[in-house]
Amino acid sequence: MRALILSAVAALSLVTTPAFSQEDRPRAEVAQGFALGERIGSIEVFRGLPFAADTGGNNRWRAPEPALPWQGDRDASAFGPICTQRVGVSSPALRARAQSEDCLSLNIWKPADADGAPVMVWIHGGANSFGSGSDVYYDGTPFARRGVVLVTINYRVGHLGFFAHPALAESGGNLVNYGLLDQIAALRWVQQNIGAFGGDPTDVTVFGESAGGAAVLNLLASPDARGLFAKAAVQSGGGLRLPRDVAAVTREGRATVQALDLTGDAATAEALRALPADRFTQDGVRPAVPGFGPAVGGAALPEAPLVAIRGGRAAAVPLIIGVNSNEASLMQSYGMQPDAVITQFGGRLPALLDAYGPAINGDDALYARRLYGDVVFAYPARAVAIAHSRRAPVWLYWFDYVAEGRRGEVTGVAHAAEIPYVFDTSREAAGLPPVSAADQVYASGVNACFTSLALTGRPTDAPLCAGWTPYDRDRDNWFVFAPTPTEIEGRDRRPLDAIGAALCRLNLD
Repeated sequence: MRALILSAVAALSLVTTPAFSQEDRPRAEVAQGFALGERIGSIEVFRGLPFAADTGGNNRWRAPEPALPWQGDRDASAFGPICTQRVGVSSPALRARAQSEDCLSLNIWKPADADGAPVMVWIHGGANSFGSGSDVYYDGTPFARRGVVLVTINYRVGHLGFFAHPALAESGGNLVNYGLLDQIAALRWVQQNIGAFGGDPTDVTVFGESAGGAAVLNLLASPDARGLFAKAAVQSGGGLRLPRDVAAVTREGRATVQALDLTGDAATAEALRALPADRFTQDGVRPAVPGFGPAVGGAALPEAPLVAIRGGRAAAVPLIIGVNSNEASLMQSYGMQPDAVITQFGGRLPALLDAYGPAINGDDALYARRLYGDVVFAYPARAVAIAHSRRAPVWLYWFDYVAEGRRGEVTGVAHAAEIPYVFDTSREAAGLPPVSAADQVYASGVNACFTSLALTGRPTDAPLCAGWTPYDRDRDNWFVFAPTPTEIEGRDRRPLDAIGAALCRLNLD
């Protein structure tokens, strides 16, 4: 499912911008100079605005530097290059997209009359290894039509975004979490410049999905991101203790460098930075997923997000967090076998088997799918909700709306399949089963819920989510995005509690 979505995204993201006369173009002044965007009806769009300097050459594996100023009016009608990444052979359209290490740009959709409007900043997913802020599903027009200034960003991915090696420490590097530093730099640029687009820098909502959702959790925990946003939303972002620390990333870095045929004294910082960027995306050196990404202990992330949230050290902001009903779709994407999943999560534990009850009925494949979805996504989301709700309101959800044309064909909502509903871009789902009028209405309703968080600080001012109450540990209440939206209490309470107990015994929570 995710591969199909990404293929559709890649094809559609190549659409060229229509020509328009310069006198009709909106103009904004940012710290680096003047930018000329595009006006589409009542919406103004600015694409490819750099928020940091080129991260190639000597800037590779360094904290992002401020973007350089430019002379005259900058054409902001086209998206910037995507960050250097590996693209699968099944996506020829995506392979055609320009890639560069000079990729730290953002895109802005705004109401033409925006003045002090709330701002939403989207962080894309992609296993910290691929993706960009310019995918077609991330079109910000529906958000802008509701009065929000919507920003999407690029950040460094793969080994160029999350890497450590002893040679870099000698030149002041070894910061490890470069992609996270990019996200913080983008939020700082928004603070400095979003007023030029009619946005309110004191009213920023940061949200993201998958690796982007995990990034939002990291930003909640990061001291360097404090004060850069006022609200947050996490879609399928996990949340358990990060499996990697700086030492582990350094070991991985040594192995990567060996795969690049740089050994011993040859593995200098200068030699590593001189390699072509695409060398780090080739077979044998590309990141192993899942689990690739930021490291605890690196710059800007001194502790795991859930640890910081439980300890009261994370940003206490209103939060939406939730998961989809078939997150285990990722097992197929990663080629994970049921036995390997069961072994990874402690084996066939009697307490878990008993908690799931007869629904499992000895079916290891079903047990593995339930374990994967619950351990990696559902349990952490609820754990974050429990801890965060002690200091700020949290709205916990379970996304289970399947498009009408797919009901009876698929089991639940696959990982990432909620994105066209959150962005109200289901009409752009080329290559997928046609969306019905009811699906489009539902997407508009979901988009209104997330926009409502930005507009009022709660999702419940949107009609679809009117019955969604803040999370309460005693009630254990989840809002279910289903054809008939409803709130339920104690959804899978027994297996999730049993998973928590098992993770504690395994020292994983």
